[in-house]
Amino acid sequence: MQLISVYLYPNKIDVFTNASAAWQTKRYRRVYNRNIKIYRGVDNRIDLQVRNSDEKAADITGSTLVFNLVERETQTLVAKKDCVTVAASTGKFYVTLTQSELIDIETGFYQYSVYNETRTANGDGTHLVSSRTPLYIDSQYDALANIEVLDSGEGEVQASTKVSEFSLHKSFGEAFDDYYISSIIDARPQVTTPQSLHTFQLFCTNYTGSVIIQGSISEGGNPEAWADVETLALTTETLTYQNITGKYNWFRIKHTPNKLITNNGTVDKILYR
Repeated sequence: MQLISVYLYPNKIDVFTNASAAWQTKRYRRVYNRNIKIYRGVDNRIDLQVRNSDEKAADITGSTLVFNLVERETQTLVAKKDCVTVAASTGKFYVTLTQSELIDIETGFYQYSVYNETRTANGDGTHLVSSRTPLYIDSQYDALANIEVLDSGEGEVQASTKVSEFSLHKSFGEAFDDYYISSIIDARPQVTTPQSLHTFQLFCTNYTGSVIIQGSISEGGNPEAWADVETLALTTETLTYQNITGKYNWFRIKHTPNKLITNNGTVDKILYR
């Protein structure tokens, strides 16, 4: 039996202001803050504790803290957000970087900074910044620190493969049944097993005919040997799906419209997962 511990604790950092006093040289001075890790796909709350040069909680009533996310190499501002005040008299704030705000930010290493702004409201929803000073990430006057953006630990849902192009093949045998062949679908054999489930969803418009899902275990990107895996007889179906279990290298779709019907509809697209 394996026992795994997980922890729930605030992602808290100390930031420093020297607005009220000089640094106390004989006291303990924080050399640096730890690197912060945030994750895409979830909301990330970062708690901020403002301290003065004497390592005590600082009263910054009337101020607004602004959190900046900066690209490390080019110093380009990637994101900027006001912090939420918890208790200004004791210097407690937090900022939440939401899932939607991180969706367009690439994973990798960045830097962050925190600024202290004094604002005056204009009455029309805007404000005037009367002063703007940096808060230091440590007592060595570093205003920038490292932050890492990581992918969500739950993984990401991959988009389905869309098939919408079919080539016409003329049949000159006794049946004279013209048929259509789709483009080749990669079944990703490197990550599938004999028990893997493959799902095909068909979108049709008043279609009547047969649809055959064909599979191949041939090597290379242009297989020549195909076998019929599943045959569907459709009669004016607009939406249907078919599951197939097995390990294949490639799939393709063959459909034959019913030649006895003048307007036998169309197969518009197929989604494969």
